[in-house]
Amino acid sequence: MTRKSYAAALDEVLQPVGFEREGKWWSRTVGGVLEQVDLQTSSIAGTTSNFWSKDLETERILKGIECETPLHIIQFGMRVGRLIDGYDRWWRNDPNGPTQLAKAVQVHGLPWFDQVRSLEDQAKWYGRGGGQPWRTANLPALAVTLFRLGALEEALVLFDAPEPRTAIPSLVVSGRCVQRWLEGQKPDT
Repeated sequence: MTRKSYAAALDEVLQPVGFEREGKWWSRTVGGVLEQVDLQTSSIAGTTSNFWSKDLETERILKGIECETPLHIIQFGMRVGRLIDGYDRWWRNDPNGPTQLAKAVQVHGLPWFDQVRSLEDQAKWYGRGGGQPWRTANLPALAVTLFRLGALEEALVLFDAPEPRTAIPSLVVSGRCVQRWLEGQKPDT
């Protein structure tokens, strides 16, 4: 009897709920949000899965903003172990590993997508209300998400905070590009 592979076990869980597989990635789009599951392997740690999500309209807007460097969403994700018990979890040399990982993906991973699908949830994930916008790698995506929520002024306030000395230079460039674009979205008064 041959042991089921991790990929085959994930196929059984993910394909019935609309995911299509390409290599070690499974993808589906739900309501304009790209949801992905990957199978990550390490010769040292073993095998695990990660969950990724990004709003395609937010990314389309970002890509359309003129900037010195192309803008895009830094896709946010979560590892299955963090969803199970808050710890990193890998399966290694376990004959039941593929079945256990697939069950963890089904029970803990798939419901995670429901928690990051709405614009409000995405804004929280990107750091809304966190108080240090220049330390948020997805500051441009947060600002555009707030704009899409109708919170233009809140989005603009993000850029009022002084840039810390240690701000990532590329984040400052992309943030300022989004700031200029947002200022152009203000209604004429």
